[in-house]
Amino acid sequence: MNCPRCNAPLSEVKVNEVVLDHCVKCGGLWLDFAQLERVLGRESRSLRRLLPKGGPPAQDEAAALRCPRCEATLIRMRATPEPLLYYGCLTCYGRWLDGSQLRRIVGRPLAAKFEMLFQKLLG
Repeated sequence: MNCPRCNAPLSEVKVNEVVLDHCVKCGGLWLDFAQLERVLGRESRSLRRLLPKGGPPAQDEAAALRCPRCEATLIRMRATPEPLLYYGCLTCYGRWLDGSQLRRIVGRPLAAKFEMLFQKLLG
């Protein structure tokens, strides 16, 4: 799979016993639907090692992104209560998190960022 942001190859990385797809170049992270369920309630401190050194490159948030799994167009979404920008695939239900957004959630439970959205999707 390639990064939807910079087209670099995604590398598999193990975080809390879950294998995720990570872009070493821009720091983005792809979470498949099944992976997301396994990661949701866990502390995201272990994601700190995935942050790009010197910070992620500037990104055009308005650019259209394609799902690295199924090539569908990713939909730009915001999680609450804090404004966290991510991209979701309505076909395979995966989620793309840019490196700049990943930096915002390191050290916080992922569940706090995605709980409301996934209650709606799964409820």
